[in-house]
Amino acid sequence: MKTIHDVAKELGVSASTVSRAISGKGRIGQATRERILRYIEASGYYPNAVAQSLAQARTNNIAVILPKVHTLTDIPFFHTCIYAIEEIAQANDYDILVVVTQGRDTRPLERLILNRKVDGMILTSTYENDCFVPLLKEKKIPFVTIGAVPDGDVIQVDNDNAGACMELTGILLAKKISRIAYLGSNMEQMVNKSRYQGFCAAYRQYGREPDGDILYTDLDSKVMIEKAVDRLLREGVDCLLCQDDFICNEAVRLLADRGVRIPEDVKVASCHYSRIMENYPVMVTSLKFDTGALAGTACRLLFALLDGKEVPVKTVMDYEISLKESTK
Repeated sequence: MKTIHDVAKELGVSASTVSRAISGKGRIGQATRERILRYIEASGYYPNAVAQSLAQARTNNIAVILPKVHTLTDIPFFHTCIYAIEEIAQANDYDILVVVTQGRDTRPLERLILNRKVDGMILTSTYENDCFVPLLKEKKIPFVTIGAVPDGDVIQVDNDNAGACMELTGILLAKKISRIAYLGSNMEQMVNKSRYQGFCAAYRQYGREPDGDILYTDLDSKVMIEKAVDRLLREGVDCLLCQDDFICNEAVRLLADRGVRIPEDVKVASCHYSRIMENYPVMVTSLKFDTGALAGTACRLLFALLDGKEVPVKTVMDYEISLKESTK
């Protein structure tokens, strides 16, 4: 394989001149640059990527940090994030390293930082008491979060979860659906907390408070969801508003098993749409978010940070409300 010194010798120029022609940096005549680039194209010479990255103090890698996935319905979201980030990374001559974290264990991130494996990171899930954000800030690693964080200094991209849930709940209340049960889980996750806040805000807009006896914010298993749904059916609620597609999928399955009709006996809505809802016997009213656009925006902002550009601290993505027969 040819080296940069071989190219320089063939063309009768210095190795530094070849380097400047390749990088596009430094003073070099236009005619000389074009002659070098034509030779490189014709000879099939490609500069050593590792050597280039070391010279530029860059690794040409970014890390995508994923939480451990507990449910199959989580997989499409994170798969879409990775696909969107990978597409933009490749366009910028970067590779991605996918890191799966276990709870609050920061050691995988610490190893990446210590060994200088990446130039920046994207966190795909955020928490109220996040352990990863303080670490990355302390180490001064460029990073962007997909999801809100309480820290106002962090570059973050998020769906308008609170606004979307507030609007959806407001529509249900406007339909005179009075007793709306909320089925949620893990309020430590910022996305869940935001959706619940939006739900409560809609009630306040109507000068009311939601009924605390039919609100669930800790449904972390199928067994807990089943117990909640059975109790809510006995209570005679008008609507089940599910925090996400996993809970909604379980709720719809349980209603079908018990012969409960949607929407005649009870109405159902979800704060997040996914394709699993397409297999339901009834189309469910839900909120639609563009996950690919969300992750792609986060990746573009990270590259802008790496290039030293100013970027907005918080970017909020839009949403769509899909009204279906489940709330008629």
